[in-house]
Amino acid sequence: MADSYIRKLIEKSEKKFAVEKFHDADARKSYRSFIGTPKKHPKDENILILLTDPFSKNTEFYEFAVDSIASVEEIDTITNEDGESAMKVRLWIKKGMPAIKAKPFIVR
Repeated sequence: MADSYIRKLIEKSEKKFAVEKFHDADARKSYRSFIGTPKKHPKDENILILLTDPFSKNTEFYEFAVDSIASVEEIDTITNEDGESAMKVRLWIKKGMPAIKAKPFIVR
């Protein structure tokens, strides 16, 4: 189910934007890329979660509003030692858009 959600985002991105736009020098002034494994938010379909390491128990992640995503590029599929696989993507987010970054830490 999550895989079809991500595929729809990629298809929407490819129809709406040409990936080549992001390879020129000016794109880096207006957009920032984030790489990870996307997951559908459990409660809000307008938010995408991007895991930096999908196989870690204590992973940091980002939350982006789907509307803030300018483009999605599929990079590859990664696999852990147990044979589980996860899609890895690059998200292009317009600078200045609000987002959430969550990072685990130990309270001392």
